Amino acid sequence: MRLLLLALAAALATSLLPVARADAGGPALLFASDVDGDGDIYRLAADGSVTNLTANREPDWSPRLAPGGRRLAFVSRRDGNSEIYLMALPVGNVLNLTNHPAADYEPDWSPDGRRLVFVSERDGGRDLYLLDWALSEVTRLTMAGPGEVYRSPRWSPAGDRIAYSAVRGGVEQVYVLDLDIGAETQVTDWPLKGRYPAWSPDGRRLAFAGWHDDDRPGVYVAQSDGSEVEWLWEARSPIRNLTWVGDDILLGRATATGAEIVSLSVTTRQAEVVISGYGWADCPEGEGDSRPSAGAERHDREPGAKRVPAVLGANVADLSNAHLLQQFGFGWLKNYLSWAGVEPEPGEFFWEDADNVVKAGETAGMQVLMRLHDTPTWARPDGTTLTHPPDDLEAYGAFVTAVARRYRGRVAAYEIGNEPNLDFEWGGQRPDPARYVEMLRVAYSAIKAEDPEALVITGGLATTGDGGEGSMGDLEFIRAMYAAGAQGHFDALGSHPYGFGLPPFRVHPWGLSAARLAEQHRVMVEAGDGATPLWATEVGWPLASPWQMGEHDEYSVTEEEQAFYYQQLVLQAAQNWPWLEAVFIFNLDFSTVAWYDAAQPMRWYALLEGDGSPRLAFTRLRGIGTVPESALGREGVAVADR
Repeated sequence: MRLLLLALAAALATSLLPVARADAGGPALLFASDVDGDGDIYRLAADGSVTNLTANREPDWSPRLAPGGRRLAFVSRRDGNSEIYLMALPVGNVLNLTNHPAADYEPDWSPDGRRLVFVSERDGGRDLYLLDWALSEVTRLTMAGPGEVYRSPRWSPAGDRIAYSAVRGGVEQVYVLDLDIGAETQVTDWPLKGRYPAWSPDGRRLAFAGWHDDDRPGVYVAQSDGSEVEWLWEARSPIRNLTWVGDDILLGRATATGAEIVSLSVTTRQAEVVISGYGWADCPEGEGDSRPSAGAERHDREPGAKRVPAVLGANVADLSNAHLLQQFGFGWLKNYLSWAGVEPEPGEFFWEDADNVVKAGETAGMQVLMRLHDTPTWARPDGTTLTHPPDDLEAYGAFVTAVARRYRGRVAAYEIGNEPNLDFEWGGQRPDPARYVEMLRVAYSAIKAEDPEALVITGGLATTGDGGEGSMGDLEFIRAMYAAGAQGHFDALGSHPYGFGLPPFRVHPWGLSAARLAEQHRVMVEAGDGATPLWATEVGWPLASPWQMGEHDEYSVTEEEQAFYYQQLVLQAAQNWPWLEAVFIFNLDFSTVAWYDAAQPMRWYALLEGDGSPRLAFTRLRGIGTVPESALGREGVAVADR
């Protein structure tokens, strides 16, 4: 199959800069990768050589080549947040196209090269916008409602339509918007879902990453009106960012160490790896009638063995992202089970959400830590909130029994409640450690009766220092738990040692740092329970955001700081705190889901950017969870040496 090389020009096409003729010796493929420790745009040439086009310390991602190959649009966080930049090729001059405090990402060119469509969070949601880059004019194209998200826009070859995916009612589908008349066409339909649409060169069809309730994930092709849907290729590992080039579809595919780029023939349905190796390769961008050369290896760097806590995991929102934890060498994911959602009426159970969590863990090869929380209206006093403790512990015990029975051998650990030393998490009333211990004892007995191997973790305590209005001090709460007879009724003490903007091992005079873990352990030793481990079931540092986030603003950090603090905590915890058995990062991907708007603080703790690309902390954590063989349990999952 003949290789058609891309044509690149020598200067930016503006009224101030001359346009040079295209160089016929240009690259066969552009792509993004974090293989060098951050995120950059790379060029794969016809001879298999790879060149870093951006070489910037802050992440650069999502390359999109302008028609004619003279300009390259890409996303960069070099100014502190995701913005769209323009690069002249091959000169490398860079111009900032969007300069808004909120995130802008996922650009795509109009066929005439005058405009870009992109996703922005500038109005609080995630909507599509149009940018006339020469005039610096931005126009809002969509208006996302509550819980709605627009993603992955792609301009049609004729320039009259834009394809994209949108989450509505919790379901992601592919749509096409006719720009002339403003009419929207839905391309995919339940039970088929889709994202990452890519136009065929003739503009008649769309390829997209699809998945089906009958478990048929992979690449689908359909007419742009939604007819003639065809399952083209099965991909069990998640795929991202499709581009249709001639008779081939380029796509990113997840691997255990990152992601590789694959070229899929539309006619033969045969797939060939184009770029592989260590790191996350994504956003392939090619041009021509045939696929680029295959088999380029970017790097042979592999993670080495490190001494780390026995249990490593992360809080995951979008279950389809659970596989990403494999890249860190993590063996656990954490998610949530709401009693109110599972049993809204006595004896009436709805298990679908919890089943999905367990299935996602099994599919990704992860052990599951499941937090049990929320009380249904029928099990708590009238007029109280979801977080109010149950007034009927017998009913609570029956619920926990039903959970443990259903997930025997499938859920490895249960966290009983959430931050019970906060008024908000105790139904708006003063926290009651003795009452919490009663719940804990009931839950422990119920779980161990049904699944003796499952671990019981106390609800992660908020780091509150000496406490105050709205909270009880975390050390005071632990002492009161032991005084109420908690010892022997849990396998690990849960804690949420957020960093409060400080390095993980720096002691704060009021106890407001991750180093509070050491003081919590000392209280356990004083109670004669020093052999019981601590689990940090949530730990994190928020990034600075353009939104008002209350106390989170005061404790925000840079991407470099966030990445370093996570590295330092994971790599040094086992040496400094051998009693810290588990670390769960908060969080992997709360930035990507539809139910949190742009200003939600939890999005700014995430390891992924809103477009799903890796933040620096994600890149720097890759391979960090590798542990010696002696510390591995069944199926290679890191477990405690009990």
